[in-house]
Amino acid sequence: MVILSREDHPLSMPAASTIEWPAHCFARTDRTTGGTVNAPQHPQQPRHRPQQPGYGQPPAAGPHPPPGHRQPGGYGPPPPPRKKRTGLVIGIVVGVVVLVVAGVVGSMYLEYVDEPGGGPGAEPIAQCELSAELRSQAHVSSFRLVQAPTDAKKGMKQTHCAWEQTKGKDGRDPRRLSFLVYDFTTFSDKPDRNLDQARDNYASFTSHATGEQAKALGVGDESMILVPSSPTDLTEVNLLVRKGAVVWNIRYQGHDKGFLADSDFPVADAEAVALKVAEEVTG
Repeated sequence: MVILSREDHPLSMPAASTIEWPAHCFARTDRTTGGTVNAPQHPQQPRHRPQQPGYGQPPAAGPHPPPGHRQPGGYGPPPPPRKKRTGLVIGIVVGVVVLVVAGVVGSMYLEYVDEPGGGPGAEPIAQCELSAELRSQAHVSSFRLVQAPTDAKKGMKQTHCAWEQTKGKDGRDPRRLSFLVYDFTTFSDKPDRNLDQARDNYASFTSHATGEQAKALGVGDESMILVPSSPTDLTEVNLLVRKGAVVWNIRYQGHDKGFLADSDFPVADAEAVALKVAEEVTG
């Protein structure tokens, strides 16, 4: 008796074969063959890969800024707020004003305390000599011979004397005393003619002196004191005197210094000095 195997039996069913599915399918039982099959699963989502530089969406159409061009403001974080410098500016302005004011005040103070004048001057000639008491009263001690008399034997001899201040000795208020001497004594060989020349010379100086500005004095043969118009910060007097054939034209002037502004000094003080000069030179 021959025994046939299952494979050789004519009525045997072929063996069920296994259907291979891709790895992403899951297994299930085939109802027809009884075998196991793999059913497809939902496809896996592809993993996101980082976009490489130079790839991706194409650049938008239109003009592009040249290389190195920076984007205008509005991009990125806002700049930090600027620090206010109002206090610094005000401090600088105040400092400048203080320096300017201090400079002006300092200059005014130095000018106020500064004493005018120069050196002691030269020795006065006989025609210009004044007493020490008078020089002290006039606040002048430095002599300067502006014009010396001529050495000619005939003619009018003119001398110009100036008494000014010595620095550090005569005070800080400026004063100046000067006088011209017109000597007609040797104008000619005729004394009467010389006297007439002196009278004419004196009259030429006093011809325009009228009103309250001119006052006659009792010094010499004839004399007159004049107070000309002058600025408010200056005092000036002129005194004309004649004795014989000699005429003197005396001028005394000055002002008092002030911290903010200068001022004149009393006219009476100036007249007193000029009168004393006239008395000494004609004495």
